[in-house]
Parts: sequence; structure tokens; C-alpha cells
Amino acid sequence: MKKSRTPVLILVLLLFVCIAGLQAQDAGLVIRSPLFGPVQKEATEQETLQIQSYAQQLGLVETSDQLDATQRVLSAISNSNYPVTPGDTFRLVYLDGMKTVTLDLQADDQASVAIPGLGIIDGKGLTFQELRKNILSMVQTYHSFSNPQVVFTGTGSFTVSVVGEVVGTRVVPAWGLSRLSEVVQSASSYASTREVEITSVDGTTKKYDLYRALKKGELSEDPLLKSGDIVRLTRARKMISLGGNVYQRGTYQLLEQDTLSSLVSSYGGGVLGGSDVQNIRLQRYNSTTGIWDVHYVDLVKEPSFALQHLDQVIVDTLVPSMQSVTIEGAVATTEAFDTLSSTALVGYTSGRIFYQFYPGETLRHMLSTISPRLMTVSDLDGAYLLRSGEKIPIKAQQILYGTNDQASMRLQSGDTFLIPFNQRLVTVSGAVVRSGVFAYVPDKGINYYIALAGGLSDDATYPTSISVYGPDGRKVDSGLPIQPESTITVAKNSFVRDIAPTVAVIGLVSSILGIVATVVNIILDARTL
Repeated sequence: MKKSRTPVLILVLLLFVCIAGLQAQDAGLVIRSPLFGPVQKEATEQETLQIQSYAQQLGLVETSDQLDATQRVLSAISNSNYPVTPGDTFRLVYLDGMKTVTLDLQADDQASVAIPGLGIIDGKGLTFQELRKNILSMVQTYHSFSNPQVVFTGTGSFTVSVVGEVVGTRVVPAWGLSRLSEVVQSASSYASTREVEITSVDGTTKKYDLYRALKKGELSEDPLLKSGDIVRLTRARKMISLGGNVYQRGTYQLLEQDTLSSLVSSYGGGVLGGSDVQNIRLQRYNSTTGIWDVHYVDLVKEPSFALQHLDQVIVDTLVPSMQSVTIEGAVATTEAFDTLSSTALVGYTSGRIFYQFYPGETLRHMLSTISPRLMTVSDLDGAYLLRSGEKIPIKAQQILYGTNDQASMRLQSGDTFLIPFNQRLVTVSGAVVRSGVFAYVPDKGINYYIALAGGLSDDATYPTSISVYGPDGRKVDSGLPIQPESTITVAKNSFVRDIAPTVAVIGLVSSILGIVATVVNIILDARTL
């Protein structure tokens, strides 16, 4: 009967080993980053897109170099479009009979120039070349053979106000050749480059498109400023950030009719070779959840895909391989897991996840992705990263809260991320009724945990001696609240502990001697009979 049971027991053991082996193989769960989208694709590094400054959006060179007085005069003379500006100075030289007359002239606040003895010329709306002809004509009218000459000696200046979507209202100095693009340095990053208003002294308002002026070369959209002009900047309506595998990355302000195709081809200059145009990554802020949603758009099938204000568009590059990070420790490898037992860690084993990350993906995004698999016993502040043999401490909880600079750390292939178990338990041992491990309760002292252990046992020392050791094994003040993973030890009475074996041995010897004496007496009684 016993022999028939032996094969059955062997089969049961083999079956148990096989099941354990299958469970061990299943411990390595593979998770793909959600940045890969609904279909498997391989792409280049992820861009962290930031809103560019107003000057960067327009390609303006932020420089403090200013033309000196001589350079301004030369520029005004060589430019046929230089307008007569209040404060401009001229020198008029002509012959009056045998006498040479030299007069210094200046344009007043209405751009009018008065010539002593001859009259006043209205220079408003005229260029310097036109004003010069009018001056010469007036002199020749009164002095036929005077051979007049007009020399430009100095340029005037004025101020314009810049208001609206700016970091602060500015009154900016300007001169006759100052253009609109030169006075908008105070604009905020969210100011519109497509609709910039200029209100003149006469109350008329015109709108200009600085993007077309500076990016497309339409200089009529970047006009010369005039005295008394007020420049008003409005807020952008459709600002899109473009990054990745395109010729011109940056922040662009689209018109209402512009689509994904026009963004990539017109604004971004087209895609570079090897671009994954069938999986254009679109990052859009979700005001309901407060997070950025990642969508994927096929540019071939949906060229007219409509974009929204503050969307981030990234064109990725196909790469030949998939990279992964190993995550080990206090992380769940199943879809459902138990909560912490009140007395011990029941059902928790170390888990392993292979996380296939998107090239260029950050540590924060990976933690956000696996956060549903973190457990109550996951020691997030004790986590660390193994990279090329180096142990890098990681404050995972702070990263998830968005308060740690490590959040932007890029993942690398071969990284191992380890999350220790945070055993929020307290161990009680020694002279207590029931030694064991008990659930940690904040702000409780040693008496609470000794009571959970059934109180002091009879072999406790008198007076009672209790020692508390912290998670690092060092002795701590027993009067303070107990911390997780601490050990409470109640000293035992050493006399009772040492005498017990001796008493047991004496009792055993006495019993043996009693048995021997009884046997001898029985033998003697038998012989007598």
C-alpha cells in the first residue's frame, strides 16, 4: 500500500515544481510606453517642447547695438524712403548776389521747415528727397542764379507707445527708419505675431502681420513708424509648438484655416528623411484631467487634421530597435493585487517589469505610466537607478508630485530601476506573551505595541527593561513614537532563563533513578518468592 503511494507523491512534487517554474517565468511583465501609440512603431528621441520667446518666433536678433549720429545721417541720405521726421536738421547754402548765405534749418513737431526770408515748406508725409527738391525750388524762385545746396546734418527722434500683451507698457525711442519689428521686444511669448495694430495720431488703426514680414519677406507688413504711433499687441489665437524631424522647429502662430499639413510643410519647411509621417505625435492638454493626452495622427490619411491652441506636434524618426528598462522590487506584475495585511506582508513578492520606453522618454513619464502598479508597500523615496554600475538614488514620490529636478532625466537602455519594500510594520520580541510583527500605527508608543503582543510575560525582568531599534539597527529613544520597521525588545529574567535547563535535567535524572529503584525492588521481591 505504501509503495503505491510513492509514484503519486513524486508526480505531485513534479507538478508543483512545474507550476512554480511557470510562475517564475511569468514574473517578467512587458509594458510598452503609451507614447508609442496604438500601433507598434519605432521612433527617434522625444522632444520637450517649450514656447519660444516673441523674438525667437520671429527670428529677431536681440542686440543692443545702436547706430550713432553719423551712421544715422548716412543711412537717411542713402535711403530714398527716409521720411521727414520732427527734429531733422539741414544746412542750406545759396548765393545772394555776391554773398554766400548759410542757413541751418530744422523740421518742427509738424515736420514743417521754415526758411528765413523765403517761407515755410510742409514736410509732413514727404521723404527727405522730396523735401530737398521743394527747398531748392523755393530758393531758385527768389534767387534765380543762387546755385542752392541742401545738406542733411542730423536726424530727429520721437517715441512710440507699446501696449497690450507685453511684460510691461513701454515708451520706446525711435527715429525715421525705425520699423515695427524694432519696438516689440517687450512683447510676451503669447503675443500675436499675426495681428499687430498701429494707431496713428489721426486715429486710424491698421493691422500688420510680422510673421509674413520677417519669415516671408513681405516688408510692407513691417512699416516705418511715425511720431505719436501707438503699437498694440494682442494675444495669439492659435499657437502651436513643432518639434522633431522637421527642417524648422519652433513655435508658430497659425491662421484659422491652417491644418496639420500646412504646419509641417509650410511653417516647418517639410520633414527630414526617415520621418514617421504615419504616426505624427500630438500632445494636447486636457483641461478636465489636468494632464497632457498623447494622440497619433496619420499625416497621409488626415492632412487636414485640425489643430488647437497650444498643441504640441512632434515628427518622430524611425529607428531599428526597441529599448527597455528593467523595473524590479515592490511593483505589481498582475492587474489586481491585495492590500497590506494588518499583521504581516501577505501575498507580496518582488515583481519584475520590462518597460519598453520611447526614445528620449523621461523618468517622470515612466513613473506616471507604471504608477497604477505601485503598492502601499512601495518605498518610493528609497528607490534607486542602476546605470553602468552606478547607483543613483531616486526620489520617486517627489518626481510624481512634480517637485524634483530628476523628473527630466532621460531613460537609457540597460537601466535597472529598483523599488524596495517599505514594510510599515513593527516587530515585538523578548519577554512578551506573543512575539511577532504588527501593523504600524502613526504616533503610537511602545506600550501600544506591547499590548498588541499580549503584554509582558512572566519571565520579564523587574524593573522592566525595553530597548527600541530603528530601521537601520541603531538604538533609539524608547520614549519617542515608534517608527515603521522598528524592533521592540523586552529583556527577559536571565536567572529564570539559566535555571530552567538545570531543573529539567535534575527532574529527568530523578525520574530515571526512581525507575531503576522500582525495577530493582521488583527483581528482589521475585527472588524472595
